[in-house]
Amino acid sequence: MEQKKKVVVLGAGIGGLSAGYFLAKTGKYEVTVLEKAPVIGGLCASFEYNNFTLDYGAHKIYSVIPGVLAEIGTLMADRLLTLPKKNRLFLRGHLVDYPLKLGNLAGVLGLATFLKLGFGYAFELARGFVRRQPPDSYAGYMIQRFGRPAYELVFEPLADKVWGEPSSLHPEMARARVPASGGMEVILKLLGIKKETAETNAEFFYYPEKGFGDFPEAMKEYIEETGGRVLLNVDVRELVQAVQADGKITAIRGTADGSPAEFESDYVVSSIPLTSLGCLVFGEKDMAFLGSVEDLQFRHLVLVYVFANRSLVLEDQWIFLPEREYLFSRIFEQKQMNPDLGPANQTAICCDFTCDEDSWEWKATDGELAEKTIDGLVNAGFIEPDEVTGYLVKRTQNFYPRYDLGYVEKMHKVNRHLRVVKNLLLTGRIGMYNYNNSDHCVDMGRFIADNLAKGDEPVNIWNDLDKRVADYKIVD
Repeated sequence: MEQKKKVVVLGAGIGGLSAGYFLAKTGKYEVTVLEKAPVIGGLCASFEYNNFTLDYGAHKIYSVIPGVLAEIGTLMADRLLTLPKKNRLFLRGHLVDYPLKLGNLAGVLGLATFLKLGFGYAFELARGFVRRQPPDSYAGYMIQRFGRPAYELVFEPLADKVWGEPSSLHPEMARARVPASGGMEVILKLLGIKKETAETNAEFFYYPEKGFGDFPEAMKEYIEETGGRVLLNVDVRELVQAVQADGKITAIRGTADGSPAEFESDYVVSSIPLTSLGCLVFGEKDMAFLGSVEDLQFRHLVLVYVFANRSLVLEDQWIFLPEREYLFSRIFEQKQMNPDLGPANQTAICCDFTCDEDSWEWKATDGELAEKTIDGLVNAGFIEPDEVTGYLVKRTQNFYPRYDLGYVEKMHKVNRHLRVVKNLLLTGRIGMYNYNNSDHCVDMGRFIADNLAKGDEPVNIWNDLDKRVADYKIVD
């Protein structure tokens, strides 16, 4: 029998576990997943708090990538619930249907604003026939496709809340996040002439009955059942590299539960932050590379959970709030996924938003954030002040990749340097600096495993994976 190659996966978030799961499925590899934290899943995990099972924000299992949903269904079997998707926009004090509906939208906005949106789009459409340059930013992309009034009403404030000043964002940020191709498509759908498809809107999704964290748990179980390992509390300190020009990583050294540990490797798949990986590969020998990595921009994530004495608050699983008067950009009710994830007479609303290191939001105390969040929920009419029983704040640094105008060139430089390590592959949102969802991470892991098992060289897999992820779109 051919001896199995050793693959070490760095990070046990959904990206790392997906790679480990598919590599284990091939039967050709001895898989070891190393995780620094005491739990798996990263922000796709679930946790227990005051008799609730809570997720780190809104997560769902859905994909338009061929084979992904079928694979997850096989893995999770009877552990999944099938839910009709319900989410809306909160605009001008009203809930707006999504997908958009003509009567609802006109009623909320009023005839004058509704006509202004139409004229704004018509102006951009006419201008496009005369002269149109490729958009040079998120702002330009959205204005060209939807008109300035629609941009200023919804897209600009929401983008500013999530990623910062839209004019400083790369147009790729818009392309990945907006499934509609432009204003004409929206108009045709409003009029009922063109229907929504699975490519633009999920009518249903799957959700693990025990909380979203049961999804990474199922992958961990499979890896271990097939002879692999998922090790927690592992602090990776050093990558042992061959002296030859290819610099292959032959072992990973660090500590496991505080004791020295070494893991041999034929291949390494990394889902850890590029800054951390770069320091492990190059140390301080290549300041140009480290400078490029450190120039990549991220937004910090803040989650404020508000607990209330009511069985349910919303009719939707999550609601987007683009207007700046609200601190948060989205609210999510855990029990809309499964009522059994909390006490019968209580509920939990998770309010999420992103911010920069030097912002008031990041520097504020938990109490200050909770007060402003609760005020927002009350002013919007979602809850009453006397219903609130408590709050919980969770903060995560550098979670949302922010595509600034120069990010493409920065990533070219980063990847060119890292590809000198001939047995290294990257995966996941943070590992590849790619704005994606969990189904994309599953697809990345499958792509890596399938092509590695066919005998493709890691550098070629990496090149092809870059092209693949460039076509990913977020489907809400």
